[in-house]
Amino acid sequence: MSKTKKILLTLLGVFLIILVGVMILMLSFTQSMKADPDDEKKVRDQAERYLENTFDEGTEIYVLYDNMGNRGYFEYAAKVKHEKYGTQFLVFFNDETGEMEDTFLSDKWQDDAEKEIRPYVEKELGDVLISNEIGNIAESEDWEKIQEEIGDYNQLLLVFDEGIGKELKIDPNKPASYKDYEVSPTIRITITRKKQDADEDRFTEIINALKKDSVLKHGNMIVEYISSNGVPLEDEEWSEKF
Repeated sequence: MSKTKKILLTLLGVFLIILVGVMILMLSFTQSMKADPDDEKKVRDQAERYLENTFDEGTEIYVLYDNMGNRGYFEYAAKVKHEKYGTQFLVFFNDETGEMEDTFLSDKWQDDAEKEIRPYVEKELGDVLISNEIGNIAESEDWEKIQEEIGDYNQLLLVFDEGIGKELKIDPNKPASYKDYEVSPTIRITITRKKQDADEDRFTEIINALKKDSVLKHGNMIVEYISSNGVPLEDEEWSEKF
């Protein structure tokens, strides 16, 4: 066999080994992205028992599989809708604490606070979409429709710590208002345009009005500028703690 043929056969062998390796990795990744039916059933059963022992009101439940590991402290969770308040939240087994937990209070407070803060943001910046509306749009399979729905709307997202209900020992069946506690959520505003000279005054006015009207005493406001297709338009975000 000539030297050239040996080299070609060697290269072919290396290529085939690499190809097989890539195929195995792709198969492994694909399988890891799929939820395990037994694990889903286990999570559902755990969540149903937890909800029955924790909440007086009815709930609707389905399983969420965190296949990308975004949360870190659980792989499977039950996504639940509270029938009385309409709040959507998670119930899960926390791998770090070894206990069943939920995000009901933080998600309810998020919904409540976003609705209260929205008029103040719209007064200074124009139309604003809040989390529930963004979520409904994101569930659509039609990307063009999503883009059309969002358009030039600004977006408001307010986040409380997920474990705040447990931390403050609040009964989920008597969910007090976030205004009754010294809490400091993160307020993220996304604006679909470039920065304007008057923007900082607008943001400051929003904060002052929220404090003056006792809508929110403390928080961390973060503002980012993006294009209609999600590309950042400024190198830095604006932020202010109050």
